[in-house]
Amino acid sequence: MYTILPTHQYETKLQDFLRNSDFHTITTDPTTTFQTQIRAVIRQSPTLIPKEQKWKYINMNPSAPSIKGLIKLHKPDQPIRPVVNWRNTPAYRLSRLFTDKINHLAPLPNFLNLKNSQDLLKNLEATPMLPHYTLASLDIASLYTNIPVKETRAILANILQQRLIHPKTQHELLKWYDIITKQNYFAHKEQIVVQHDGVAMGAPSSGLIAETFLQHIEHSQLPHLTNKHKIINFCRYMDDILIIFDSNHSNIQEILDDFNSLHLKLQFTAETEKDHTLNLLDISIHRTPTNIKTAIFRKPTFTKTIIPFTSNHPAHHKYTTVKFLYNRLDNYNLQQEEYLQELNVFHNILHNNSFPIGPHKPPTHNPIKQVVPYPKQKWEASHM
Repeated sequence: MYTILPTHQYETKLQDFLRNSDFHTITTDPTTTFQTQIRAVIRQSPTLIPKEQKWKYINMNPSAPSIKGLIKLHKPDQPIRPVVNWRNTPAYRLSRLFTDKINHLAPLPNFLNLKNSQDLLKNLEATPMLPHYTLASLDIASLYTNIPVKETRAILANILQQRLIHPKTQHELLKWYDIITKQNYFAHKEQIVVQHDGVAMGAPSSGLIAETFLQHIEHSQLPHLTNKHKIINFCRYMDDILIIFDSNHSNIQEILDDFNSLHLKLQFTAETEKDHTLNLLDISIHRTPTNIKTAIFRKPTFTKTIIPFTSNHPAHHKYTTVKFLYNRLDNYNLQQEEYLQELNVFHNILHNNSFPIGPHKPPTHNPIKQVVPYPKQKWEASHM
């Protein structure tokens, strides 16, 4: 989908984002300085980077990251979603290597994380439901720019120590952490914009660093909140959180207040079910008195437009979306009513884009699901 709007409106939205975020401008581009520091820290990392491979992790002719904004058509006032291109920055290759090394040496537990929509469906299938349970979602505001860098460094250092990582390896990894997290800047219209804190938008390591901090908070704080508010289920996909709680013991405002007091840098917004329904990822979750029904969710801006069958695109490009829609239809294990409804939408998409419509045999599965106890959340995380 393309969004076309006057340039001055786009610039106004982008400037509103910059003005309302924790940024400041500087007069000198620090890219050359950062490149010198990257070369130095790579030379000082003989344990993790063999001498003959050092060149692989130096970005030749680097430049400052650039920012652009994607319009959020489904949001009020249609603000931008910032997208920062970090690929040509001095620390890009080292940032990727840092992520790979941490994932190999000290992987995070990811006990409460969702991998994708199918993981969410499995979670919901195993969640018991009673009439007084309530669905709600929490969203973390401006996650990357609010990660406390120094505090997260201490958390990471503790993880490396508890994993008994060699001291020289620990030292080199933390040096990488320091140099990567300093490079949280980008260029816009001949200005250099710097974040006061947080991790760099667009950096390959930012997701891992954010997860390190969030999982530390979850494993140290959530057991208390879960008991206090009778939270039946808690799971998170990046900065989107699903909770199911007992409304006889708590309400969403009390839960939101406690979540907003978890850490000074973390602020949450909340949304509760409407007509017993809540949307998360591409799943519409409907609560009944005894179980949960799911369907495919599409935003109001959905246009049923894909690459037309009559276009000159390569065939494998045109059929990629069709294969995805078929696979989703078969793998989401929808009940019969929702399955037929989604099949009708699918056929309309194919028809609108001139694709031939053939018979589609539904997968064989029992629409009546047996509810089994969800595995007990592993709140204890000794390495955190």
